[in-house]
Amino acid sequence: MARADRLAKKTGLSWVPVTIYVAAVVVVSGGLFTWDYAYRRKAEEALRPPPPDVLAKNLVENIIGRGTVKDVKVGEAAGTVEVTFESATYPPAARATVSGEVVSKDLDRVMVGLRVVKGDPLAYVRTSDGKITLAAQAEYTGRVVQLLVKPGDKVEEGRAMVLIEPQDKTDARKNLETEGLLASQAILAQLTTIKTVTAKILYKDITLATVVGKRGEKGVTSTYHESLQ
Repeated sequence: MARADRLAKKTGLSWVPVTIYVAAVVVVSGGLFTWDYAYRRKAEEALRPPPPDVLAKNLVENIIGRGTVKDVKVGEAAGTVEVTFESATYPPAARATVSGEVVSKDLDRVMVGLRVVKGDPLAYVRTSDGKITLAAQAEYTGRVVQLLVKPGDKVEEGRAMVLIEPQDKTDARKNLETEGLLASQAILAQLTTIKTVTAKILYKDITLATVVGKRGEKGVTSTYHESLQ
């Protein structure tokens, strides 16, 4: 302290501001170093590819829909992926062909279990010009399994309004196989060490289809739940 006072008298400078300045430089430098290190760590993490199971999930949900994947198992040693997801196509939906507000006309008869024939009217809407218009009709002969709208709902063109379990399961099997094919192709294209992808496709916790795709093979092998036979 005495030496600092003598130095201050000789130079005319106070040691207190100098000390504060030096301390501030040290603190700021340390802060910049810490910030730079953290920034570089984040940049490295952003460039690092996600784990195989996360990547497989993201790839499938980009195709089938967000929140559809229920489980992913990766066998890196064996080169396998097993992905379980909810079907985006089963049961097929009667979709709105126009936008509007759902009205009650004939809607009370559209109950679970109702048998419908292809072309049957299912739901009506009031369009922006005030007209009551048929918005959805059965695209398959079968039975209603779920009504997705109620009077007063606003619907856009293309929205699913009624789910129908088709009597003829041919199209349903084709659609499920296509879902599995697209999922396996996406995974095989991005995960180059994977040789086999098994897609288990669900509806209400029932495995409707199991679709197996293998690297180097264009087609897939599919098996179906007994209800789709």
